[in-house]
Amino acid sequence: MEKTLTILWNHSADQVEPCLFCTDTRKTFLELLEDLLPVFREEGIHFTFQEEMVCHKKGRKVNDVRLNGISLSHLLSRAAEGEEYCHTSQCMPIRNLSQILPGPDGILCGEAPEILFRKAILLALEDQIIDEPVDDR
Repeated sequence: MEKTLTILWNHSADQVEPCLFCTDTRKTFLELLEDLLPVFREEGIHFTFQEEMVCHKKGRKVNDVRLNGISLSHLLSRAAEGEEYCHTSQCMPIRNLSQILPGPDGILCGEAPEILFRKAILLALEDQIIDEPVDDR
């Protein structure tokens, strides 16, 4: 069965690439995608990257990435659920596996370990993931 991965990046006009970084490997999200392109071709996954410039929302710069229509932040959150598998009172589950932090020029930047970004991509390729409603605060 053929799969498609469509990445849509909505952003303010002054950004050249999504402000997303792998905390462990320091790769940018685009560098990670570049590394994965041969795998996509090998697995028959059709890949497209689209970008759309948008106006600032309520004075904030926009840096929104969606994979197959699902927000990356939601996918990262779902991917992180599997990392918190210890439920005993003696375990302290890892917190803040993915974070959104203020970056250069007020842009909100996402950070997560590379494995979570990879899991998020795999989740986007599954048909049963439903996105959460967009919060326009």
